[in-house]
Amino acid sequence: MGSWLRGYLQKKQPKTRSPNFKNFLRIGNNVKLIDMDRISKKNIVIWLSLALLTLSVIIGWNVFNFSQEKIAIAIVAPLTSEDQTTAAAGESLLKGAQLYIDEINENGGIEGKKLELRVYDDKGEVDEAIEVAKDIVSSSALAVIGHFSIPTSVAAGKIYQAYGIPAITGSATADEVTKWNNWYFRTIFSNKLQGTFIANYINKILEYPRISLVYSSDIYGVKLTEDIEVAFEELGGEIFRKWEIQENSYNLTKDKIVEDLVALKEEGEDPGMIVMATDSEDSSSLLAKIRLHELEFPIFGGNSLGEVSLAHKFANSPQEQNEPGFFTNGVYALAPIIYDISGERGQQFRNRFEERYGYIPGWFAAGYYDAAHAVVAAIEQSFSDEKQLLRDAIAQQDFRESRYLIKEALAKLKSIETTIEAQAQETQFNSQGDPLVPYHVGVFDRGKFISAFTQLELISDVEKVSDFNEQLESGQIIQVGNQYLEKTDIVYVGIDINEVSKIDEKTSSYLLDFYLWFRYQGDVNAENIEFTNYSTERLDSGEKFTLDEPIIEEQQGELNYKVYRIKADFNELFDFRNYPLDSQTLAVRFRHANLTRDKLIYVVDYVGIKDTTTKAILEKWARGKVFDKITDWNVEKISFYPDIMINTSTLGDRRFIDADSEMQYSRFNAVIEIERDFISFSDKNLLPLFFFVVVAYLILFLPFEDISIEAVSGLLLAVVFYHLSLIDALPEGVGYVVALDYAFYIVYSLLALELLILTIGRSNRFHEQKQSVALMKFSRIAFPIILLVSSLLFYWKYV
Repeated sequence: MGSWLRGYLQKKQPKTRSPNFKNFLRIGNNVKLIDMDRISKKNIVIWLSLALLTLSVIIGWNVFNFSQEKIAIAIVAPLTSEDQTTAAAGESLLKGAQLYIDEINENGGIEGKKLELRVYDDKGEVDEAIEVAKDIVSSSALAVIGHFSIPTSVAAGKIYQAYGIPAITGSATADEVTKWNNWYFRTIFSNKLQGTFIANYINKILEYPRISLVYSSDIYGVKLTEDIEVAFEELGGEIFRKWEIQENSYNLTKDKIVEDLVALKEEGEDPGMIVMATDSEDSSSLLAKIRLHELEFPIFGGNSLGEVSLAHKFANSPQEQNEPGFFTNGVYALAPIIYDISGERGQQFRNRFEERYGYIPGWFAAGYYDAAHAVVAAIEQSFSDEKQLLRDAIAQQDFRESRYLIKEALAKLKSIETTIEAQAQETQFNSQGDPLVPYHVGVFDRGKFISAFTQLELISDVEKVSDFNEQLESGQIIQVGNQYLEKTDIVYVGIDINEVSKIDEKTSSYLLDFYLWFRYQGDVNAENIEFTNYSTERLDSGEKFTLDEPIIEEQQGELNYKVYRIKADFNELFDFRNYPLDSQTLAVRFRHANLTRDKLIYVVDYVGIKDTTTKAILEKWARGKVFDKITDWNVEKISFYPDIMINTSTLGDRRFIDADSEMQYSRFNAVIEIERDFISFSDKNLLPLFFFVVVAYLILFLPFEDISIEAVSGLLLAVVFYHLSLIDALPEGVGYVVALDYAFYIVYSLLALELLILTIGRSNRFHEQKQSVALMKFSRIAFPIILLVSSLLFYWKYV
């Protein structure tokens, strides 16, 4: 039968195929009719779907691959140097750079791509640096952070320039590093500018007419000494003596220097200021010999001395234990950053570094944190370019093009928020790859490196200085090379809080009881201050807070020391968007009543405050019961920092109009960041809301005919009134929706769902019992699902 049917069909098959042609297919003993046109259309659809799916997979894979591949940045540090000081510096700079890279990655990276810091060790040796540089240029790294020393930077820089990869150092100051290499940048001043600055500061600020120079025989020591010597003699100063520390006999040289100094002391001869252009290791060993011989000659060092690690080397010595700062007290040095004068970003970096690594960083770590920041800023700027050239180059693994784009972005970099920026001034690189960064003069005191009492602040635009010529003639402004700097008095400020009480959320105010003290030189009337966040109500009434008589007033040598006891209410603008999961700020902020920042800067008195980390302060506050009256809040962070308060008004002064200037004041800030205790708040305020939700859900388990719309409406009205009672605790002017509102909106939605179900269930379409039961079953399932999803979304947004 099967053969006969197959033959019959073959005979009946038309010679030409029509659009409606159907074919038969035998499967076993069955015969099925097949529509060939439908098969063809299905095949087309299948193949198109497969093609689209393949294309989607390829595009998706490329996007995923782009977002998952890491952007490699090389960092070179002398991690295993035979010199322990150099090795310690290498560890410090690596941690500083890694801290910034980690922060970027924790925030999602760049364009979805994470950053990878590839670590290379040049051991502080030139030959190793050359080999490391060869490895880096053949890798996929897009930029280099390092090297630490001048010789290694110069040697490796030639390779980076030849193969075209941008590099940035945070420590190598020699002009030769960047002068003839447009692929090398740095986040620190150059030797020439440093040497000129040191000479001017010693001669014009410290008023020493004579100096003696001690320098190492390497490129750093020789070049820096030459620049200091030339600049000092141009100022009319005298170079009394020079000692060179030879590398192969440095111990003998140091002994000879000490012998000469002892002889000068016995002869009553004054060598003037002893200026050290040596590395940290040479400086520390020479300092030890000088102090042990009870030689009290003044000492000034270059940037290699301006590291707190210099004082740390003596921490375990018997002399230091008996007298903190025995070896380093009074030693001056230059540094790109001193934390007491740095703004909020500098303080945040210092605190984050100490929290993560367990010790206070020096400027090495900050310099390389900023170097990493500059590289990342250049990469981000290249990614944001409308042409998307960097993205394409990375996707095609065209490292030469990628590196070139980043180098160009670095050269054009105008402003980045770094820890070493000159407050409101822009941080940018000049034509030689050097930044316009400030010079800070520090002095060691009890093992800490703090700001000297007179700083020279860089003037970025002399046209904005209203009385420039008069100040230049009077010596208030001095010229250092081709730059102009202004003398600025430093005032150390300390705050010790006794009690925090009466946080009033209605007025965003709080009552503080604290000690405030000032340490300063000269007659600057530092205590003539104006609290910028003194209680708003009193400010509106015209009342101003004035300091009473000091409870302590002393003259400590050349220093003025005054302590005040203050109890007053202050005001900060509270932000309640996350209420009751909110964090708020309690602060004391003040500036000088009339002296602008170019005349006076308030800085953090790290020596006087002693403990400045949140952990240490909280332990002290726990002993002093500072926060015992505030039970609904937890302290999260405490910080002290200076910043700038700007007054754009000319006050009708034509000098400011002509100069197109603004008045900048140094403001001191003591800030306590607190977080609301949500558990405590919930126990007091949110339990009724929880019961409302439970009752609303239990209603759904009653027989349908027993549930009344009036009962659910009454429950909704109760929730509304309870919502209004909680929001009443907030200030009247809050014009935005807070987190608590969204929590109640969820409850409103659930109750509205119940009302909707009741309304539908009582309509004419739902007469049968089975329909009502099905509706109630649906609501019992939908209610917890909506509650769960909404709660998860709420948690994701606010927690």
